[in-house]
Amino acid sequence: MSWYNLLGFICTLSFLLPVAVIGYNRFYKHRSLASLLIYFSIVAAYNLMTGNIIPVSKNFLHYFGILANYLDVPLILMSLLFFCPDKPKQRVVFLLISIFISYETLITFIFGFKILAIVYIMGPGIVLVLAYTFYLFLRQVKFSIMLRKNQGKMVMLASIFFAYACYAIIYYFFYILKTPFKEDAMLLYHLASTIASVVMSVGLQLLRKRMRELEALKITRKELALFFGHAD
Repeated sequence: MSWYNLLGFICTLSFLLPVAVIGYNRFYKHRSLASLLIYFSIVAAYNLMTGNIIPVSKNFLHYFGILANYLDVPLILMSLLFFCPDKPKQRVVFLLISIFISYETLITFIFGFKILAIVYIMGPGIVLVLAYTFYLFLRQVKFSIMLRKNQGKMVMLASIFFAYACYAIIYYFFYILKTPFKEDAMLLYHLASTIASVVMSVGLQLLRKRMRELEALKITRKELALFFGHAD
């Protein structure tokens, strides 16, 4: 097995790490983390298909790859709801998702459900995710340093920002410069995705204690509400 194939295989396995952590800790109960679970599952499935680990027809792989790119940005934006506890910021995320899906629909109407459409979709999508993730990351860093909590969220946002910063570089090489060194660009993709997936898994695991505390707090509030409700 060549270094290229080995790194590709490691990258595929790394996509399954966040899936395992979310599943093990039952974080999928939160819709934002369920979106993250779906995102990593789709990417892992596509990599397994391209590596012939899951045998599928070329036609199916082609259209599955296009669909995966269409879902990429909306799913990541949906996962960012996890970092927006207040309603106004959640409304911003929902607005961004609605605008981007409308943009995808327009691009599909113009170019069809083809790879060419992906070129026009992924560029703005990557910029959108980078910009909003950077804003949330700076906000979360300040919060985590001041209150010394929620380091898991900070690590998760760092993972998303790092991944999409690298994807922006790859997009630039592939579609702007149209580099002939496509294998080198794919090596960067495999390396960046592996690092980002591992960091995301660490961030998710750091959330475990905090999520348990929040769950216990919810139960306590319900019990108090029932108690005082009966008392009245």
